[in-house]
Amino acid sequence: MSTSAWYDVFANFYDASLDATYREHRQQALRALAPQPGMTVVDVGCGTGASLPVLVPAVGPSGRVIGVDASPGMLEKAQARARRNGWENVVLRRVGSDHTPEAIAGELGTIERVHCFLSLSVIDTWREVLNGWWQVLAPGGRFVIADVHNPKPGAYARLVELIASASLPRKSWEPLAERSEGFALEWQESSWSLGGKFFVASGSKPQR
Repeated sequence: MSTSAWYDVFANFYDASLDATYREHRQQALRALAPQPGMTVVDVGCGTGASLPVLVPAVGPSGRVIGVDASPGMLEKAQARARRNGWENVVLRRVGSDHTPEAIAGELGTIERVHCFLSLSVIDTWREVLNGWWQVLAPGGRFVIADVHNPKPGAYARLVELIASASLPRKSWEPLAERSEGFALEWQESSWSLGGKFFVASGSKPQR
């Protein structure tokens, strides 16, 4: 089963399984992202829209949150969440040949923030995805990666990897560290339930 197909299934119990576990972590990522009212934020690998409750109020009614994901099942849940809460400034797109970062930026305008929460550890082509969103991020915009890292996964961490279709040893913050200004990497203590250490990496795109 492909990762996208598995996440179509996972969408049915994702929130019940993980919402409480990552609630404070989403707040931590939000603080690093520092979105302002009126900004446009891209939520890469938005899943069921679990980060929308913190992102939408941060940008306000004059801002916009663009959620992108490869799983139709996840996007269906995210759309239902947006509809249920009356969030008219949420735009959802399924990533693919018609919805590349360049195409989405061309359609929806300037992107001031990019938010990757538990996504770059899952996406096989994560470097290309990171590079694509970095290219369309506005100069001075902030890029945040929030994820779990474990350099030597044990039995339980391997189970987490299997369930999430993730690679916990992946150092997804390294390309951001190499190109951003004011790079910061924050760590939390190892967590048995997460399978490793949770980190938030953040940096700003240099002004031209």
